[in-house]
Amino acid sequence: MSRAAAAALLAGAAIPVQASGSVAASSSDSSTAQPAQSQQADPSQKEIVVTGQALFPNIQPERNLDETGIESYGLSTVDELVGEIQSELGDTDDDQPLVIVNGQPINDLSEIGDLPVEALRNLQVLPRGTAVRFGGTSSQRVISLTLHRTVRSATLAGERKIATDGDWSATRGEAILTDIHGSTRANLSFRANDQATLLDSQRGIVELQPFQPYAIGGNIVGYGSGEIDPSLSALAGRMVTVAPLPSVTNPTLADFIPAANSPAVTDIARFRSLRPQSDNYDLAGNFSTKLNSWLTGNATLDLSQYLSRAIRGLPSGLFVLPVTSPFSPFSRDVEIAAYGKNPLHFRSRSDSANANITLNATLGRWRGNFNARHQESKIRFTSEQPMPSVSNQLSSDFNPFGGNFSSLIPIARERISSHSVTNLLQLQMTGPSIRLPAGSVETTIEGRLQWNHLFASSTIGAFGNRDVHRSEHAIRGSVDVPLTSRSAGVLPQLGDLDATGEYQLDHFSDAGDLVHYALGLSWQPLTALRIHGGIEHNEMPASVELLGSPTLQSPNAFAFDPLTGNTVQVTEITGGNPALRPETDQIRRLSAQLTLIKRLNLQLSGEYTDTGRRDFVSSLPDESAAIMLAFPDRFVRDSNGNLTTIDLRPVNFDSEEEKRLRWGFSMNTRIGGAAPGAKRGPGRVAPTTYLQLTANHSVVFSDRIVIRSGLDPVDLLGGGAIGVGGGRVRHQLDGTAAITSGGIGARIGVTWRSRSSLLARSNGATDTLTFSPLMTINLRAFADARRIVPGIKWTKGLRFSIDALNLTDSRQSVRDSFGITPLQYQPGYRDPIGRTIELEIRKVF
Repeated sequence: MSRAAAAALLAGAAIPVQASGSVAASSSDSSTAQPAQSQQADPSQKEIVVTGQALFPNIQPERNLDETGIESYGLSTVDELVGEIQSELGDTDDDQPLVIVNGQPINDLSEIGDLPVEALRNLQVLPRGTAVRFGGTSSQRVISLTLHRTVRSATLAGERKIATDGDWSATRGEAILTDIHGSTRANLSFRANDQATLLDSQRGIVELQPFQPYAIGGNIVGYGSGEIDPSLSALAGRMVTVAPLPSVTNPTLADFIPAANSPAVTDIARFRSLRPQSDNYDLAGNFSTKLNSWLTGNATLDLSQYLSRAIRGLPSGLFVLPVTSPFSPFSRDVEIAAYGKNPLHFRSRSDSANANITLNATLGRWRGNFNARHQESKIRFTSEQPMPSVSNQLSSDFNPFGGNFSSLIPIARERISSHSVTNLLQLQMTGPSIRLPAGSVETTIEGRLQWNHLFASSTIGAFGNRDVHRSEHAIRGSVDVPLTSRSAGVLPQLGDLDATGEYQLDHFSDAGDLVHYALGLSWQPLTALRIHGGIEHNEMPASVELLGSPTLQSPNAFAFDPLTGNTVQVTEITGGNPALRPETDQIRRLSAQLTLIKRLNLQLSGEYTDTGRRDFVSSLPDESAAIMLAFPDRFVRDSNGNLTTIDLRPVNFDSEEEKRLRWGFSMNTRIGGAAPGAKRGPGRVAPTTYLQLTANHSVVFSDRIVIRSGLDPVDLLGGGAIGVGGGRVRHQLDGTAAITSGGIGARIGVTWRSRSSLLARSNGATDTLTFSPLMTINLRAFADARRIVPGIKWTKGLRFSIDALNLTDSRQSVRDSFGITPLQYQPGYRDPIGRTIELEIRKVF
């Protein structure tokens, strides 16, 4: 699409034309049709009925949950529920939905994410292609939420999570105050989460053996040759190449005889973190109200802090004990291989704030949205790094026998920090512009201004400071054009056919002009069948964080070297890359949704996606032969060819082509108990039993990456992996089943991934690492205390929950053709925590 054509489209779309027809319903009753099953309304609440045009007429939702369906997930807050549903649908971080609350689109889920689920009356998920008419993009789904008109509650929750393998636990606490009265709502929440550290030794990790026999007490080794001292070998009756330092301050050669050739060993696994200790705190508040009959205001403030502490092994040193030392009993120079006693620490702290103000206006049949946002974050890292010693010869006044080598091993404390600020102003107008025979053309005009600034400082001399500024101004226009309509009598034999178009022009101060456009077609030949196809073109720069994040060096990291087949200890470099180029994506989608049995809410859906990416940005994976050969300057080796340093900062890959299909079904129906709303005895609502089922299958037909122009493609399905997890998984199955009855319920989720492989080399020959299939099962059960012990006042609103994550304690196995697992792929590395049991007590007052 040319820019002239785009400008003409935007100019034409900007002319609002009054359309005939009824006005869409407002307030909390402006959602879609009522759910098929709904619990009896609270008699203390007044029910207000508003008659109007449905927001999504004739569109079958992918999910339609009433209060019982929402309850079946056993979750606490709206953001947890939306996240779980997105996971069921297979959405990624790039597939964020357009969220509508009481008929009004919101800018971010954080505006209502901390609300307790009890505030929800209904949740519906609509398929891709429906978001354009509400100002969203053609790739977005719509999640429509309807809130109760009146909610006043205080919610307290506490959770304890433990690993059944032991040695790890986490604690979470939550407090929420909620007040909803009609169009006014206020919510204040506080969350705290603490996770314990987990050490390598607590999961039986086999550590990589160092080249020298380092130990905290120290070991004597030969200097320049294998033998320590001929005199010592003569006394021992055999050649002595290593011996631990004896626990005497002035030893003779005889003191080394009992442990000759039996070195002291330090379990380095006790000084390495598999998972860091962390603390997370979040305080969030939201207030929304009508400012007058046509204007609604919303304000959100979120403050959070994250603290993390980890240890990364022990510093080591190889020291020369000269024959001239008054403490040496040897007839020649020898060396001492020793660890320091104190582990290397890594600490991080992140503080962030997010303030957001939104104004929603109704101007006739047009809706306006103004959003102003300020985001700020500060991140600080402190990393201890061992420094090479200028001289490793022990001084004549240092007695190594019984001495502490920690003071002789120089440690550098590197401090890295970043401060990022984002300011956003956005104005959007959506409404009917042209009246066609099949209906009104829904049009969106949007303008956006954004400023980003990131400053990063580092005491690492090789990398220094970074100061990244970016300004962005953008204009976007979209149209939803009805072509045929059964209700309007325009070619009714074809059903409902809609076309969507979208164009966006962005100017970035550091990347120039970039465009986005999308074309879509939605066809509903039958009420039970909806088909959608679309093409998207996206040009986007790398984020400011990817460009300017501070550089971190992590010593003593383990990496698998696919060129040698060995696991080695390296210094790992991560951070931003200011040389990243913009990325271009082409996405083609075809999806269909079929309602099989309406009374069971049984639906079959599928989506085929063909994605092509150019200059796409990715952190550089460390365990791929293709990557190492394409970026040899990022993988530093010593004179013997041993890998010593890996630089994993992001790069632009040339291209990727991926084709995949995801299909499955969902069902939500009553299977027992009384009909909804029925009573058994005076004032008692009989419990109704519901069953929910979902099952999905994802299959990747092809996935090929060209790392650099001129190189052969890497087949991710054929062992040409570019990451630690092996090649791309071809098949994945996901399923959930839930049963709920009057406050008691259980939900089980199952995920299965097929095998994958990674091509590597061992002893100069090509070998294949095989990653086994993996199935994980999660189970959640909950019960309202009032259902168990009715008639007791304090049990009202009290719920007990238990979760078992990875119920079978499954871990993926990785083996080469000889059945050997490389150290980097030990099960403890693949899944450090394993099976966990979570116990939660939650009380709504």
